[in-house]
Amino acid sequence: MPKTLVIAHRGDSQFAPENLIPAFASAVAKGADAIEFDVHLTKDNQLVVHHDYYLGRTENGRGFIGDYSLAELQALDIGGWFSEDFKNEKMPTLSNVLDIGKGKTRFEIELRCPTLPFLEKVIGEINRFGVANDIEITSPHIPLLHYVKKINVGLRSGIFFNSYPGWMDAALGQQHIIDWMRLVDAQVVHIPHQLIERKFIENLHEHNFIVHGANLEDMDEMKVAISKGIDQFSTDKLELAIEVRDTLMSSTT
Repeated sequence: MPKTLVIAHRGDSQFAPENLIPAFASAVAKGADAIEFDVHLTKDNQLVVHHDYYLGRTENGRGFIGDYSLAELQALDIGGWFSEDFKNEKMPTLSNVLDIGKGKTRFEIELRCPTLPFLEKVIGEINRFGVANDIEITSPHIPLLHYVKKINVGLRSGIFFNSYPGWMDAALGQQHIIDWMRLVDAQVVHIPHQLIERKFIENLHEHNFIVHGANLEDMDEMKVAISKGIDQFSTDKLELAIEVRDTLMSSTT
């Protein structure tokens, strides 16, 4: 049974503030196979790592992140909400995070700005660090993913899918997922636990797609998804996920 990869969603966010260097460093140290994070473009054309489009949830700021310069963003208290120990942490840049993980882990990068210059800038950083083989590009802006391989043919991309609407049966929903993947030339199918079925996963594998379980937080969900053959999954509960994965892997060898 191939090893199922565990992806630390926003880093090791149970033990350090999400999307900050301590969270990513902790995830790498604990053996995460990949770290997931989001990238935005600042007012002065810099690439920063942060989840929300608008400030205020995890920092003492307000407004759209793209209306701020890098210096203005890095002046904010972005870690104090989690613990006083992280009060002096700064919002990281994409290069900061790539530098932390290069040669040690893989990266799932979610793009939050729907423009080609932004995509080209992100891929330029990926190429500069020489980590293209360790990257998966995702985005809520699906048309952006169509251009990933046009800029760097070696990069993987992934699409998020939700549960089917009530009027759609599973057969049609599964076919639509496969058709979308082909249309965008994506490689990684991100599906919630409700859509994780053995025959569907086998079908996706027959089409040479990588199957990703999206944000699995419950032990039973993890066990079921791994046993049904997913290739990787993201989680906020990194230590639990690694323990569950390693226990299942050892029981099948």
